[in-house]
Amino acid sequence: MKTTTLAFAAGVALAAMPLAPQAESARADSPPKLNVSKSCKAAARGAISLGRDQEACMGDERTAEETLAKNWSQYSLAHKTQCVSMTTQGGPSYVELISCLEIMRDAAAIKKADSFGDAAAEKQRRNPSNHRASRSLR
Repeated sequence: MKTTTLAFAAGVALAAMPLAPQAESARADSPPKLNVSKSCKAAARGAISLGRDQEACMGDERTAEETLAKNWSQYSLAHKTQCVSMTTQGGPSYVELISCLEIMRDAAAIKKADSFGDAAAEKQRRNPSNHRASRSLR
């Protein structure tokens, strides 16, 4: 039993180790420093449209990095941790990081708005007399 528990704990620790740098990056006051040149080289090789060369990609990455630096504190720690982890695997990209953060932020806002709508609808279902009264006023 002790061997199994110890093996499980070691497995969890080993699985979490690669996430430690991403978690630290997310807690920092600014976005992580990414080496985007590999990503841009690969993107330029696979570019379908004209003008999407490595330099254009690097320009997009610099703009995204500047935007992230300005807005970093506005994103939640949970979203930063998740997005940094996802977008630093393989070819890191500030463009992908900012896209991930914006999607997570917008999804959370939609979920929050839906929960307010759900709460209002539930309140209406619980107290149908208010609904009838408001209909009779029309």
